[in-house]
Amino acid sequence: MIILSFVAIGLHTFFNFTSIPMQELIVYLHSSIFMLGIVYAYAHDKHVRIDIFYQNKSTLVKKRINFFGTLFLLIPFSLFLFYASYNYVVSSWSKLEGSAEPGGLPFVYGLKSLLLILPVLLIATALVSLWRKR
Repeated sequence: MIILSFVAIGLHTFFNFTSIPMQELIVYLHSSIFMLGIVYAYAHDKHVRIDIFYQNKSTLVKKRINFFGTLFLLIPFSLFLFYASYNYVVSSWSKLEGSAEPGGLPFVYGLKSLLLILPVLLIATALVSLWRKR
């Protein structure tokens, strides 16, 4: 993604050439990295926390915060995200939606599928996490 970004900027700056598919591919890669990176960060306990409340707590309190945060925040949010995105993604797949730009990438529906993949992976990871830390 970084190399493609440099190439796209270089082509535009030095040759006044812009490639719509290249720009869209950069956006697709960027979106994919973030959507799947969320799951990776959560699975490896590297996600963002509000450390002002968390850092000085005992191990038992941290476990409880993680347990209840996962149970009452992460899982419900993931279920809501899946529910809210479902029709949007199904509609995109039913049309095999492509880019609105001429010459753009033809698989927007694949990118939008990440809106369903993310919550499923988050819920699965959360359940595994809850199971391991019980």
